[in-house]
Amino acid sequence: MKNALHFAPNNQDIDMTPAEELRQQIAEIEAAKASLDPRTTQYIVMIGSAALQFVMEGRKAKQASTVPAQWATRFTESDAQMIARAIKNANGEIAHTVPLAAALNIELTKKNTALQRLEQAISVIQWMPKVH
Repeated sequence: MKNALHFAPNNQDIDMTPAEELRQQIAEIEAAKASLDPRTTQYIVMIGSAALQFVMEGRKAKQASTVPAQWATRFTESDAQMIARAIKNANGEIAHTVPLAAALNIELTKKNTALQRLEQAISVIQWMPKVH
């Protein structure tokens, strides 16, 4: 598919705290959103809430792996629909297409919520009395 684009994830530092890792993921999602052309709509293929990245040979998707939405292979709507119709998971669930901008917004909301919960938990722990 000449319009298929995909991006590789950055290597993440194994020494990052969970909060730092979430902040990095949020920054990557925001960067992906900022790079979108508002005049066109790119689509990704998903099964359930999992975005897919494909190894392509010509116009055929040969292999798929689950990735965060910002790293999913990007297609035109017609190409994404054609690929989605051909994919089922082990449970028989059929893939579906999602506009990339919508998938990124959903992913960003999930990551921001997770970061907020983590920061609240850290705050509670910091205020707890010390045990001797």
